[in-house]
Formats: sequence, C-alpha cells, structure tokens
Amino acid sequence: MRFKKSLTCIEMHTAGEAARIVTSGLPHIPGPNMAAKKAYLQENMDYLRRGIMLEPRGHDDMFGAFLFDPVEEGADLGIVFMDTGGYLNMCGHNSIAAVTAAVETGIVNVPTKATQVPVVLDTPAGLVRGTAHLQSGTESEVSNVSILNVPSFFYQQDVVVVLPEPYGEVRVDIAFGGSFFAIVPAEQLGLDISIQNLSKLQKAGELLRTEINRSVTIQHPQLPHINTVDCVEIYGPPTNPEANCKNVVIFGNCQVDRSPCGTGTSAKMATLYAKGQLRIGES
Repeated sequence: MRFKKSLTCIEMHTAGEAARIVTSGLPHIPGPNMAAKKAYLQENMDYLRRGIMLEPRGHDDMFGAFLFDPVEEGADLGIVFMDTGGYLNMCGHNSIAAVTAAVETGIVNVPTKATQVPVVLDTPAGLVRGTAHLQSGTESEVSNVSILNVPSFFYQQDVVVVLPEPYGEVRVDIAFGGSFFAIVPAEQLGLDISIQNLSKLQKAGELLRTEINRSVTIQHPQLPHINTVDCVEIYGPPTNPEANCKNVVIFGNCQVDRSPCGTGTSAKMATLYAKGQLRIGES
C-alpha cells in the first residue's frame, strides 16, 4: 500500500493519560524557538494535529506531542504539545512519556552501565529537565522519570468569576505551572469529585475557563505568547488516606486528565506555598 503522507508515532501513556508522540514524518516547521514552531503549526498546519488527535485515529481524550531538533542550547529534544482543542506550552505527563520514549527507543544516547539518563526538553514554556531512572540490570528500560519543571508561580488569588446558574459567583485562584491554571474547590461549584459527576465537572470547568479568558487579563511576566488560562483544576477532599487532596483537570475540548497532571500539580504547589500551606522541602 502506498501513502502520500505518513507519520511515525510512539504510543505511550503516563498514569493512564495518553501520549501519542510523533517522532518523524513532519515537513520542515520554521521558527526560531518552540513557541514560534507551535504558532506556525497552529496557524498553517493544524490539519496534522486534527488528524492525529481526533477520530478516527484519535479520541475525545487523546493527547500528544511533536518532537523536533532542539533550538535552545543544552537541550536534547524540542517538543510541542497538542490535545483535541489545540496546543499547550508545557505538559508534565507528556514530558515524562517523551523522556521514556527517547531513552527506550534510542533517540538519545544511553551511556554504558548508566543508572539514570538526563534528557533536557526544549518546550514553548522553557527548558524542562528530565531524568530517566533505569531498571536495575537493563541497558535502557525505564523504571520511572523525574522532571524539573519550568518556574511555577502564584498569579492571582480569589478572582471572582460569574457563571450562569446553577453555579453563580465563583472565586478561583490562578497559578502557573507551565500553563496557567484556574484552581477552584469543587464545593464552590456545588459538586463533589466522582466518576458520576464527570460530565458536570467537564461542563463547569469549560464554562469557568471560557469566562476567565474573557474577563481576566492573563499574561506571563517573561513569555508574551503565554496569555491564557489553558486548564481548570477542580479539587476536593481526598478519598485515599495517603493523599492530601483529590482533583480533576479539565482542558482541551472538554478533556479530562486521567493522570494527576504534572503542570497542574506544579501550579497547585505554588498556590499552597503562596498561601503558607506548604513549606520548602515539604511534599
């Protein structure tokens, strides 16, 4: 069978959240940095994202990334993240998946007898430093990955957002963890976090994100292209006694994150620190 166009993808997941990573087959994507490449894809070649993310090749909760040669000095790989709704500047779960794929498939060199392999990702949000920890007795099988994210920070507290009934006036915090997040307790939405309430949580999260981006000025202090809230993290009391809280993240085209959400966790920790509820060295 002959194809006019083909892409090579590696199918991954992190804690159940999909990560379809495009490793080859892309035409040249111009741009002096990953933010510019992301913008070029969005403005000129979005059919690629739609074909990879949406039915029939994808699904409602698909997530993925394009790999590139890096631009920034010191990086091993360039990466641009995508979902069913568009593009993201950073993603924790897909960074973990990309580091794993790069090590296990030989995209990056693994030194002989190495126990861990550093992989630096050039993202639209900045450099993300990953470390793949290898299974004992293997040459390239990854047991787990840790990442050092871009700087996270608390942005605004108690932002008042007025939503249609039955929600009404809602107060949210906004923080950055690679993307901007609106962080809101589930009780303010009159919901608890459960599978049974998933569709209601999706609707509330999408309404909240839309209204914040309509009515609140969002701007990263150093990166002009980052100027919207991309994700909504709804949180509540834990059901697992070993956890501090339970959350659900809504993003993309009403997608639900199946993983804990790395960028969301970074934004949440920045929020807790700013409020004096988390100290340096605590987890």
